[in-house]
Formats: sequence, structure tokens, C-alpha cells
Amino acid sequence: MPRIFISYRRSDSITISGRIYDRLAAAYGEGNVFKDVDDIPFGADFRAVLEREVSTCDVLLTIIGATWASAADDRGVMRLNNPDDFVRIEIESGLNRTNNVLVIPVLVSGAKMPTPDQLPSTLSQLPFRNAAVVRDD
Repeated sequence: MPRIFISYRRSDSITISGRIYDRLAAAYGEGNVFKDVDDIPFGADFRAVLEREVSTCDVLLTIIGATWASAADDRGVMRLNNPDDFVRIEIESGLNRTNNVLVIPVLVSGAKMPTPDQLPSTLSQLPFRNAAVVRDD
């Protein structure tokens, strides 16, 4: 069975990411689908867990909602511009892996694929990955 990692922003795709997780877990088994809220044990160093899971997954789904690229922190700084943003780190890690990992952008809630100039240079290859589109219905 493939190991699937779901990367998402809670601020723009928490509900649909949960639905995607439920469908994938039903098809592939809960042990083969990773979603942070469901799979990081209390007290665990979540940085280490995320690193391990991204380094061993076969598929990394990047759930992109309408405000995914423009989401800002509480100071108004775009989150993707922060090198410590966990969504950015997850995707960078997937794109930089030298062994086989399929990085699939998943557009939800009417989102459009960001252009390379909307992203940090470390994510500039993401817009060239063929995206899946998930409708709300």
C-alpha cells in the first residue's frame, strides 16, 4: 500500500482535508494516510514526526485552498515567505527528495494553482505538477 501524506493549511482547507483523509483512509487504511491532527501523538516532537513522515511517504498531497498562498501570520507576513512555515517545509522536503515521491497539488474550494512568482523559489516547481481538482460536492 502507498503511504500518503496530506499537507494542508488549517486556515483555508481544514474541513475538506478531513473529508479527503476519511476517503483515503477508507480506501488505503488509516495506517497508510498521515494527517497531522490525527497522527501526531500528544507530547511528541511534531517537527521530528513531520520530517519522518514526509521522508517515507510515497505520495504527498498538497491541499491548496483559496487563501493557501496568501495566508499571513498574526504580524501580516505571508506564511509561505517564512522558511519555518511547516506547510512550506513539508512541500520543500517532498520536492527535494531524491527517491520517488509523487507530489500532487490538490486544488479545493475553487482555488487556482499559484504561479511560480507567487511562491518562494524553493517551491517554484510546484505549479508545474499536474494538479487534481476536488469540488465541494
